[in-house]
Amino acid sequence: MVFPILFLVLCGVALLAGVPLNCYVLFVAGCRVERTASTVWFWSRAVADFIFIVFLPLRFISIFIKELETIKVVSSTVTSFHMFSSAFLLTALSVDRCILVARPEWARNHSMPLLAFKIVMGIWSLSVGFSLRYGDLWEYLHSPASTSMNVRLDEGRVKAAVVIEFLVGFLIPLALILIPTFYIVLAAKLRRNRLIQSTKPLKILLGLIPSFFLCWLPYHVFSLLQISAMHTGSVWNTGIAFACVLTYFSSCLNPIFYLTMDKEFLRYRQCARNPQTTDNLGPEPAE
Repeated sequence: MVFPILFLVLCGVALLAGVPLNCYVLFVAGCRVERTASTVWFWSRAVADFIFIVFLPLRFISIFIKELETIKVVSSTVTSFHMFSSAFLLTALSVDRCILVARPEWARNHSMPLLAFKIVMGIWSLSVGFSLRYGDLWEYLHSPASTSMNVRLDEGRVKAAVVIEFLVGFLIPLALILIPTFYIVLAAKLRRNRLIQSTKPLKILLGLIPSFFLCWLPYHVFSLLQISAMHTGSVWNTGIAFACVLTYFSSCLNPIFYLTMDKEFLRYRQCARNPQTTDNLGPEPAE
């Protein structure tokens, strides 16, 4: 009895914290902050986080009511979409920040919001493709009501999906992200120019990268263990449930990093607190 109550409380905390935080980021990035490539990345991640958090009740229902197969498939699809899109967007952000440090002049002339928006559209399309990897969602949605509940996922396809999620949505993005991040850290230590000395690109990455991968690591560990052997029991089910909940808390942490570390959001908050300084802020040096 304690586990369902605790699980429900954690889901409620993630929902109540994640929705307003991501709504505020969407409002600031969409209406108030100067249009830059940086704000496009953060706005896109906030959209993905918001969609993920809004569908949290479906995850709760799918865990405790096993018979609702359609809800389970929709919830899993949204989870996969969020995981892929977040990993891909974080990779794009790390590359963008690396370019900002390595080639600030080029970034000033070419890092445009329109280009970032096109990349985001490509990332979302790719994420949708991976999320609907075997057409199971469409199979459930378009099957007659009398037969859709009798459809079962093929074990081989489920194993393939779990491996793809781990490799494409976690391990490969982690490797790709570490390369530009390592370069930024090295450049920050060398202090080669004023832009690097501010360490703004480094701060936002050191906040976003650990929060995403640490929150999603238990999810992948339990998924891989689940396909490698049959695990049963209350302890195993409890671990899976809390691994799912942890992924939602990453969507709550992201807005906090945006609002406290990124320069565009800091500029907006400064203007909101002291409107008299609005005209004295000047243009951004590299965005």
